Amino acid sequence: MSKRFFSELLMTLLVTFSLIVGWHQREEYWLTAEKGWGYALGIIGGTMLLLLLLYPLRKHWKQARNWFPVAHWFRMHMIFGILGPVLILFHSNFHLGSLNSQVALFSMLLVASSGLVGRYAYRKTHRGLYGKKIAFSELEEAFGQSKSHFREGSLFDETLAQSLNQIESYLVSRENTLFKGIRYQRQIKKIQKVIGLQSRSHVKSLLTKPTELRHFTQQTKFLMAGLTQLKDMASYSIYTRVFSLWHLFHLPIFFIMIFAGITHVFVVHIY
Repeated sequence: MSKRFFSELLMTLLVTFSLIVGWHQREEYWLTAEKGWGYALGIIGGTMLLLLLLYPLRKHWKQARNWFPVAHWFRMHMIFGILGPVLILFHSNFHLGSLNSQVALFSMLLVASSGLVGRYAYRKTHRGLYGKKIAFSELEEAFGQSKSHFREGSLFDETLAQSLNQIESYLVSRENTLFKGIRYQRQIKKIQKVIGLQSRSHVKSLLTKPTELRHFTQQTKFLMAGLTQLKDMASYSIYTRVFSLWHLFHLPIFFIMIFAGITHVFVVHIY
């Protein structure tokens, strides 16, 4: 396992532990939003949320494209998107305040929750959290190579061939919907389960024929590997669509959060 995995795991554990401790200590009023560390955490957390704008700015503003590699900004976006809300929760001492602070708080929590969904979908279509996007053509090519190996297997019949061709044609067309993608992914899983049962039954009949058993086992491995690759294509199709829909939801509530946060600061300091 990589150092990045352990660093992410450590951060997750520290954030989780901090939130649990903060929640259980909320009635002790160690922090108050109006002064001291509670006030400072609100300023720091709010600044972090504002700095989240730097990532889309770096991506879409031509003059900003030389401001360090985009991966660094994305990493900062992820970190501040977690730490900012955590500090704001401690700033509020895990309590609801006035109406404007409630709007700011709930919009922030909604954005943070949405960000976790986006992060998950992103990882499904990229090589890790900070890697390049996976090309669908790579998945298609890998499945095409597998087909040349498993077509001659004894478990590959006409019915299975028609099912796989139908699924592949749909995925390759890229004219997919979220629910159809989910349906085909489930269908592939059912096929894998059926093939697994059939192969175990067939293996028992070949226990006294070692040469045929080795040949059958190799063919079955090719077939299961091909089904896994087809399922990866379906998964890619699903999460590409999820990520696209997520953008439509995430951006509006992000700007609502920014507006609500600025309004909250203005109201608190003016009144």
